[in-house]
Amino acid sequence: MSLNERIIAAISGPLGNKGYELVVMRIVSGVVISVDIDIDRLDNAPVSVDDCVAASRIISAIFDVEDFIKGKYNINVSSPGEYRPINNICDFSRFLDREVVLELRSPRHNRRKITGKLLRVEQNSSGAVVYLKEWCDTVDEEIAVPYQDVKKATVKRVFRMGLIKDI
Repeated sequence: MSLNERIIAAISGPLGNKGYELVVMRIVSGVVISVDIDIDRLDNAPVSVDDCVAASRIISAIFDVEDFIKGKYNINVSSPGEYRPINNICDFSRFLDREVVLELRSPRHNRRKITGKLLRVEQNSSGAVVYLKEWCDTVDEEIAVPYQDVKKATVKRVFRMGLIKDI
């Protein structure tokens, strides 16, 4: 198991028990190694500074016990930001009725990027299909995108008065 996999396995459960989801983890090598972790709240409320502090304490305690990284390192915990990654098919169901951006493996209507409101996710004999109401200059229609055609997906968030709000 790789270092990333070991760290993710060790911190995902304890974070989940406290109401957080590990969204992305990156290890950046340098003079001091940086472990950057993006979290989200399982209740879909905005991630606050207090949430980042609480998650950082959980993660730091695990790092102290597991001794994943030899030498100096920093742990940085933050929210996923304006464009929160959708990492798996289960995330799509979680973000229904929100604005999503899909980057496709092959072009559709001569575009590789589609923005729209996530309507539903269905399973069929070929696999999962993501349905959204597309918004662009030329098209305003419901479209179906096979999950295997999605290269990258994000949910768009709007910042208002210092808070993050999903739309």
